[in-house]
Amino acid sequence: MAVEYMGHTCGDIVTRGEDPPTRLGFTVVELLVTLILFSIAMGLGSAVFSGYQSRTAAQRAAQVFAMDLRLARTSAVRGREAVIVDFDEAGMSYCIRLESGDTIVKRKFGRDDDIPLDLLNLQLTGDSLVFNARGVGDLSGSGSSLGIASFAAGETIYDVSFNVMGASKVELR
Repeated sequence: MAVEYMGHTCGDIVTRGEDPPTRLGFTVVELLVTLILFSIAMGLGSAVFSGYQSRTAAQRAAQVFAMDLRLARTSAVRGREAVIVDFDEAGMSYCIRLESGDTIVKRKFGRDDDIPLDLLNLQLTGDSLVFNARGVGDLSGSGSSLGIASFAAGETIYDVSFNVMGASKVELR
C-alpha cells in the first residue's frame, strides 16, 4: 500500500515519529570470525617466512664464500703473494689474508650477525686454504680434487665445492 507523505510516495507505510531501523557496525560474532581467520593467516605466513629466512641465509653465505674464493685467487695472482683463507668454525667466521699478514676480508656469521648461520665447516686439514702466488690452491688435505665448505642455517645446508683454481659450485645438500 503506497502512502503519500509530504508530496512523496513511498512503497511502505511510514508513521510519524518512527525512524526506519538502521544497523550500525558489526556483531561480536562477525568480529570474532574475522579475528580468528586473520590469526590463522598470520600464523601460516610466519611459519613459511621463518623457513624462507633459514634457506636464504645458508644460500647467501655459500654464495658470498664462492665470491670470496674468486677474490682470494685474484688477489694472489695480482699481488704475486700467497693468500690464505683461514676458517674459524667455532667462531663462525673466516678471514682472507695475504701471507704478509694484511687482511683482505673478514666474514663473521651467527645469530647476531648479518647472515645468521648455525654451522660453518671447511672440510680441509687445518681448516685453511692457501692460494700460492700463481693463484693455485692447495687442496692436498682434502683427499680429492675438490674442496668443500658447508654452510647451514636451520635444516638447510649448502655446500660449496671448489677446485684448485678457485672455481666453485654452490648446491643444496
